[in-house]
Amino acid sequence: MANTQYLFWVMAGALTLLFIVVSAFVGLSRGAKQGYITFAVLFVIMLAGAFYIHH
Repeated sequence: MANTQYLFWVMAGALTLLFIVVSAFVGLSRGAKQGYITFAVLFVIMLAGAFYIHH
């Protein structure tokens, strides 16, 4: 059986990389500031979800 905490961190890393790619495309199409805001919002949502699942 795989370690649950290991899988959690692998998923968190994969989602962070996905958020970076999405934010880069948003930044290219709408401007750098909007890209940073997009990344921040997605990252905060991920952290809130991780906190909710973990506790």
